[in-house]
Amino acid sequence: MLKTLILSQALKKQILAIFVWIMTGTIFSAVLGTCFSFAGDSLTLDQAIQIALHENPLLSKSQNELVASEEARKGARGRLLPQISGYTDYSRLSDPAVVVPIKSFGGMPPTFSRDQYRAGITVKIPLYEGGRLWTQISIAKFSKMISEANLRFTTQDVIANVTNIFNRILYIKSLVKAQEETLSALEKARDDAEVRLKVGRIAPVDLMRIETQVAAQRQSLIESREDEKRSRQTLALLLGRDPSSEPDTIGTLSPPDTAAVQGTEAQLEEAIKNRPDVQRALREVRRAEANVRLVKGLHLPSLDLVGDYGRRAGSGFEGDEEVWSGGITVNLNIFSGGVISAQVREAEAKLLAAKEGLREARLNGRTEVLHAISSVREARHRFQVARSVTSTARETFRIEDLKYRTGAGTITDSLLAQSTWLTARASKLSAMYDMQKAVVDYKLAVGSINK
Repeated sequence: MLKTLILSQALKKQILAIFVWIMTGTIFSAVLGTCFSFAGDSLTLDQAIQIALHENPLLSKSQNELVASEEARKGARGRLLPQISGYTDYSRLSDPAVVVPIKSFGGMPPTFSRDQYRAGITVKIPLYEGGRLWTQISIAKFSKMISEANLRFTTQDVIANVTNIFNRILYIKSLVKAQEETLSALEKARDDAEVRLKVGRIAPVDLMRIETQVAAQRQSLIESREDEKRSRQTLALLLGRDPSSEPDTIGTLSPPDTAAVQGTEAQLEEAIKNRPDVQRALREVRRAEANVRLVKGLHLPSLDLVGDYGRRAGSGFEGDEEVWSGGITVNLNIFSGGVISAQVREAEAKLLAAKEGLREARLNGRTEVLHAISSVREARHRFQVARSVTSTARETFRIEDLKYRTGAGTITDSLLAQSTWLTARASKLSAMYDMQKAVVDYKLAVGSINK
């Protein structure tokens, strides 16, 4: 009995150990999975761009449009090949009709039936279409090239947007950090002022001023945090994710290299010519030109080689026999009520519109490049000034705060100095972000953003 009890207790211990081991492993796996899940929400810029290139809905739409244009091009080429189709039909006539005609004089009488059955295949080989088939191939080719340019433009636009919103989040996070440091310093100054007020070393109005500054700083911090939240939601949208996921960013905002923002007039013209939207507009002109040729070709005749082979029969499949035919058909429009002429004028008007679209794209491209260069210069100068002002403002605040604590200065001067320091830090961060954005905008304007 004692051995049985000892064995039972030992078995219970083993079972308990196994249970604890399983639960520990489960909890560890859950924690590990959670950690990886949280880690997956923090992205570097390169990771964010790669996700956007695979998941962005607008980019996926452009990719599918490119696939569709390629299939349309294949379809246009397929029209050059023989067209073969099968048919079968049944008709019930009001009066009997010939099923098998008279073959020769003195032969079998023809077969009549109200029921007519037919089955067979037809073949049509285009011989001449006034150049319309080859023009349709050209139009499909230019449509594909337009889709390729649109995909390239969309890709660069997505990369630029992801980069800008990513840098904006980094900028806001740095601003939040500065505001938190300022708020912490203000709260310490408020606590110190409360002690000074109790011993009569400051007036009540000084404490009120600090309280007002604390409240204003808290409001600014809330606004910045909400701005960061909205920016992270925008980043999620660009990544093709639910905005509520709010992915975080890894990295710090730093001044960009602006040396590449330059170039001669010849380099500028070459960059504008290679912009995806300019290339797209140029190909739209080529497609419009081909469409004019296509519509004008409607005035020309079409020549087709046609053939038919099958069987026909009457009621109860009586008189079933083999039938065939072959020949050449010619179609020529003689009068269309002005429809073709109107289509030609419409196509020519669309060609003029496409040419104006190309001119607009080139002008827009040049304007965007010049604006980006100007923005880089302005932001770079503002950053240099803000960096110098920040150093001066920090030292001024240190002196004014020391004077206030030693009784040689006023709380008003200390608060003003602190506010000036925070403003200088914010201006420096803002100029740094604007400089980053201007460089990205320049690369987008010259079409040099790569994956």
